[in-house]
Amino acid sequence: MGRADFYSHGDPNVICDRCGFKIKKSQSRSTWDNLIVCEKDWEPRHPQDFVSSRRDRQVVPNARPEPEDVFLSTNEVTIDDL
Repeated sequence: MGRADFYSHGDPNVICDRCGFKIKKSQSRSTWDNLIVCEKDWEPRHPQDFVSSRRDRQVVPNARPEPEDVFLSTNEVTIDDL
């Protein structure tokens, strides 16, 4: 006989979803992902699950398109080169 093998009116036996031991319903807890676990296997939800992010604005300020390339023919000199 195990530790939960006794009759208690309104308190049925349940199996822990993590360790597999038989416990009474009054000694179990429910986790955030709907598992029924014993007291020693229960853990609170991690605080990082509740962190919400802010939208990151990834717009380049004052953006302009790249100008077209200007090619010089052979032996062509511009005024800027003098």
